[in-house]
Amino acid sequence: MSSISRVSTDQKLIEMWLHGRPISTQKEYRRDVQVFFGFAAKGLAECNLEDLQGYSNYLDEKGIKSSTKRRKLNVVKSLYSFAAKLNYVRFNVAAALKIPKASNSLAGRVLKKKEVSSLTAKRQNVKLRDYCFLRLLYATGMRVSEICRLVWSDFYERDTGEVQVTILGKGDKTRTVLVPATIWAEMEELRGKTYESSPVFASVRGNAIERTTAHRIIKQAAAASGVKSEVSCHWLRHAHAQHAYAGGARIDLLRDSLGHSNISVTNVYLESNPEDSSSNYLRL
Repeated sequence: MSSISRVSTDQKLIEMWLHGRPISTQKEYRRDVQVFFGFAAKGLAECNLEDLQGYSNYLDEKGIKSSTKRRKLNVVKSLYSFAAKLNYVRFNVAAALKIPKASNSLAGRVLKKKEVSSLTAKRQNVKLRDYCFLRLLYATGMRVSEICRLVWSDFYERDTGEVQVTILGKGDKTRTVLVPATIWAEMEELRGKTYESSPVFASVRGNAIERTTAHRIIKQAAAASGVKSEVSCHWLRHAHAQHAYAGGARIDLLRDSLGHSNISVTNVYLESNPEDSSSNYLRL
């Protein structure tokens, strides 16, 4: 088989592997795979374990942070597992590739309530869109990709007056969470007379804002409020979970509200904020 047809076949396999995943995930995974193939300079079936280990070392040399490295390596492992299932490769060489364990650094990425208040405060010369974006992000704990693609028909007002929002999450799974009345009042002001199908957070051209815009919104808010400069949209998701749990929310309720596939993912919030510790018993 020629190198041209092999590349073409590899690309077809990649598109099959990506099929059905959220668009944002497809973009991210496709980019990660391209970086790997750019390093290996070989087709999928020609790569061996040494190539994969070399790629792992290459990511270290590039100074890629550990969480990003884990994602990139897991993407490659996932692709090889898919290829092996279809008998596209003879052996799944990525099965033996070791992935560095995740360190629980969540505690350092949880904002205090007063920091959230400062970050989401209403300021002069700040767009109502940006203000509502930050408020809703914290109130619901949505992922940035989830909040960016919201349209107004995703919100529904119950007979009781409560408002809920249906969120399209990872793996195209939907979940429904309640929107606090104070937040909804602000959202209605933002909505005005827009259509049901209109994006909730729109760009100047009327399209849904991109993740880059979302991150710029929070960076600008952080700079204006004096909150940690490295803060990201995901920090508000962490803050939502930590503050809700501290306020008495059950861990299973948090799992469902955040859209976690497994309770073990949600348990990280317990680990990063223990209610008790042996240090309390030293009588210091």
